[in-house]
Formats: sequence, structure tokens, C-alpha cells
Amino acid sequence: MNDWRQRAAALAEPLAARDGVDPQWAVAFAEVPRHVFVPRFYHDLDVPELIDGTDPDQQQEWLDGVYSDQSLVTAHALIPGTNDVWLPTSSSTRPSLIARMLTLLDVRYGHRVLEIGTGTGYDTALLCHRLGWGNVTSLDIDAQLVDLARDRMATLGQHPTLVAANGTAGLAAHGPYDRILATCAVPTIPTAWITQLRPGGLIVADLRGELTSSLLVARSNGDGTVSGQFLDEPAHLMWLRAQVDNPLRDGGQLTTHSDYDGAHATATPFDADILDEPGLRVMLQFTAPDIDQIWTSARGGRTLVRVCDDRGAWAELDPTTGILLQDRPTDLVARVENAAHLWHEHGRPEPTRLGVTVDPTGWTLWRDSPQHPITWMPTGERRATPMHPPRNPPMTASLRSACRRLIGYG
Repeated sequence: MNDWRQRAAALAEPLAARDGVDPQWAVAFAEVPRHVFVPRFYHDLDVPELIDGTDPDQQQEWLDGVYSDQSLVTAHALIPGTNDVWLPTSSSTRPSLIARMLTLLDVRYGHRVLEIGTGTGYDTALLCHRLGWGNVTSLDIDAQLVDLARDRMATLGQHPTLVAANGTAGLAAHGPYDRILATCAVPTIPTAWITQLRPGGLIVADLRGELTSSLLVARSNGDGTVSGQFLDEPAHLMWLRAQVDNPLRDGGQLTTHSDYDGAHATATPFDADILDEPGLRVMLQFTAPDIDQIWTSARGGRTLVRVCDDRGAWAELDPTTGILLQDRPTDLVARVENAAHLWHEHGRPEPTRLGVTVDPTGWTLWRDSPQHPITWMPTGERRATPMHPPRNPPMTASLRSACRRLIGYG
């Protein structure tokens, strides 16, 4: 491993030149050995293939992967209820994405940082390099990962506070914190993070639901709330999980919604292509958070758009014929249409015009500033404003790849 410094320098060089990345973080990437934290990784989760740095025949491939700008899966699990859908449970996130998130964190020497999602420990080591390990606390739900990360960092002389715990609760004993970095995805900002953050402090997280993902920089307002605007930078990090051995955030099973028995067919003017609009996806995610899947499938030589919710209801639209197939009469399509009309009424905003304010009681979605909150009608109250045709191409994703996007690994 005598050449790791040249490899690390080659990895860091484009990061230093990248817009939106603090050059001081590029220095950290050049000086922290990623191979220490990624001794092995997996290729192709369709049929997981281990690339092991201790295997002489694989060492070159391993090093090429470790010192490349790509996310590397380091642990995976089979989704309960399936026979062949593997999803990551730990990874080393793409360096350019981590460099961007660290830059958004806007740290100063002496800042105390809480990291949610220790994982391999590589990101934690980068924080320690910049801030000193005494200022870094990191949590992960997997005690085995925490122990491995602790051992790896000790070889570099770093001894941050590492704790095996549920990240949603933070760690009040070591707070308050100037900055909180979530290297895993969350559907909203947990209350504990808000209360453990100093006034004016920042939270950088991948705020995502089942439909879309966006980086968010939320600032503490000093009154028990945080506010931030969505960035045009999807992260698709792995979910903050509720269980160690299950890659799904709720610890449940994957529902495929494929039973056509007893389905109801009706005609609808709804334009399914509009569901690919990023701003609408954000709006839909907040106004109808129980909708957990939108994906396309092929049946009978046609591409169909399917919408499912977390109660098992589904609706399938044939964009060519306008025929809507539903497993049972529900308000599923009405909820989607309400969000679409709401998005239209607010000027069809892109995600970067939308933001959120979060407090212990919930969240408020707003457009352009917190002074312009967005409210919506109860489900079932149909809006009369017609929808405009889509500007983006329709979605093209199989169920398997859609499932993978639900988890992501940066």
C-alpha cells in the first residue's frame, strides 16, 4: 500500500477544482486513507460479488474502486419477503457527494459536530482530520459497524466519540452541537436534532420520502424550529434504519402490489407523465406522504404507470388509452391530482423554490421563504385548475431499480 498517497491525491485533485467544494476538504481527502475504512466491497447487488483487498488477485481492482469517485457497498441484506432483492445496509458514500455535504456544513475549528450514520468510519475520519477528534461524535444503529470504525480510526490516532444508538434520538450527553451531519436519509428532521443544535447551528441532511430526495441545509432559528430550502442536489443516501438487520427504513417487507384480481377499470384524463416533474414530486411527498411508490412496468407490450400507497392500495394508468386500473375504489388518484393542481397553482415551482420549517409538532412546506407557506385541501376535494403538459420525459424504471432507489447509497 505504498502508493495510497498518490491514489488519494489523485482522488482529491478534482474535488479541489469542483465548484461548491471547500478546498480544505480536498486536503482531508488527500490525507485520509480510504482503503483503511473499505477493506472490501461488493459489486452488482443482483448477484453480490465481493471484491476483497486481502486477495492478491483482486487487489488492483479493489484499489481502483476504493480510490475512485464512486459509492461502495460494504454490507448488504436480502429484503424480507423476497428471494433475490439485495439492498445495501452500509456503504462508503461517493467522495464528491461527501465533499459537497461537508462543504455545506460550513464548519469552523472548534465546532462540535454530531454525525448520524458512522458506517465505515471514513466520513468520521474526514471530520476528525479537519476539526480534531475531540469535537466529533458519531452514531450508528449497528454496533458491529461502530466497533470496526473505532478500530480503524485508532490505527490513525483518532479517537472520536462513537456510540451504537438509534440516530433519531441524537446524543444529548455530548451536545449541544454546532453542526449535525446526516450521512443517511431521513423523511423529516427529528426533534432531538433540533433540540440538541445550538441557535444558528446547521443541519445537513438528505431529506427524502419514497418519491424524491434532496439535500437540505436547515438552520436553527433559536426558537425550537429549523428552516431550510431544498437544493438542486439529490443524494439518495441509505435510509436511517429502525432495525439493524433490515435495509428498509420501517423494518417491514417489500410490497409489490401485483394482484390484478378484482381490479376496477375506469377512464381518466389524468396525465401520468406529469408525475416525473421534480417539483411536483416534492409537493406530492409532503401533501400525500402515504404514497410510497411511483414506478413504471411493462404489460401486454405497453408501458404502464403505477402508484401505490402504504396501505396496499394501487392504481395503474395506461397513458396511451387513458384507462385507469385500481385494485379497489380509493381516493388514491384524487390525492395525486390534488398535489398536481396545488403545484400548478403555485407556479409549478422547481424544488429549489421550495423549503420546509420543522418543529417538534411537524413541518410546514413553503415557497421561496417561510413567509409564504403552502396549504392544501383535504383529500377528496378536487381542484378545477387544469394541469399543464409535462416538460420532462416519462419515467423508465423497473420494480427492482425502483426498490433500489428507495434505499440508495449515495
